Amino acid sequence: MRDVGQKLRRLLYIVPYVAKHREGVAVDQLAKMLDTDRDELIADLELLSQVGPPDGDPGEYLLVSVEEGRVFVELAHRLTRPLRLTAAEGCSLLLGIRALRESGIAPFDDAMESAEKKLLSALGRDANEAQSLATSTVVASAEPAVTTHLRTLVTAARRRERAEIDYTAISRGNAERRPIDPYGIVHHAGEWYVVGHCHKRGDIRTFRIDRIAALRTTGEKFEIPESFDLETYRRERLYVPSADSVTVRVILDALAVTRIGVNWPVGEVTMHDDGSAELLVDCDGFEWVTSWVLGLGRHAWIAGPHEAKTAMRERIKRLRSELAA
Repeated sequence: MRDVGQKLRRLLYIVPYVAKHREGVAVDQLAKMLDTDRDELIADLELLSQVGPPDGDPGEYLLVSVEEGRVFVELAHRLTRPLRLTAAEGCSLLLGIRALRESGIAPFDDAMESAEKKLLSALGRDANEAQSLATSTVVASAEPAVTTHLRTLVTAARRRERAEIDYTAISRGNAERRPIDPYGIVHHAGEWYVVGHCHKRGDIRTFRIDRIAALRTTGEKFEIPESFDLETYRRERLYVPSADSVTVRVILDALAVTRIGVNWPVGEVTMHDDGSAELLVDCDGFEWVTSWVLGLGRHAWIAGPHEAKTAMRERIKRLRSELAA
């Protein structure tokens, strides 16, 4: 194995170079460009595929894959050259160097020590804070199932290949099978989502990847409508609480808590000793929260504020009228 300094330079080169090529880069071509052995390059790519964020946030994960002899790199954000490293950025780089050094793939040597010293020197007065952050940070890995589903769906979206998912929605405890055409993957509010056409609902829907119980590709091809733009969809359709949002308080008994399992909506959850729970969730309007509470039957109810309770009563009254018609 070549020295660690050469390996680190290769890794730093591969990520931005391959990410620029949406169609991927041939493994043999990349090995020739880097003047390295093909097997050694594959080992480097395997190392890159395990790189995650220092603070456990999957929004910055590198998605590295080799498919049909070509290398693909997916980035959550484009790489940029910062004018100045912050303490947090310096901490991230320090953790990256230390993870490489301690991975067992590359032994510690003078090159890695030199790289760390140069980084701390470049940080200047923020070096001590970066050191402190790096020392007190525990690197967490993503759930294996989420990572596997994420990579499969990224590949399916790139290949325009239909998938079948067993999906557990918030309002039901059992997984429901749905054929989908994955248009793309987005990261929003700390979670990964696949956006695509749902054949069961006949519409574009958003599915949280950690709620996918099982996933398989079918080999069938699909086309994305010319009118669809993933960034526009993310900006306009994915929920971000506004300044005018209302915090709704929902009470759930122990049975409702059991039915929900780990699939809580985004909000503040307080668990009680008797197995019940209280959920505080921000809402723009009450359509979603009343639907969610109704899905739990008599085992959940809205406790406040007054306008949310009124919206719930009016919805129940409307449903009764429709059923009696």
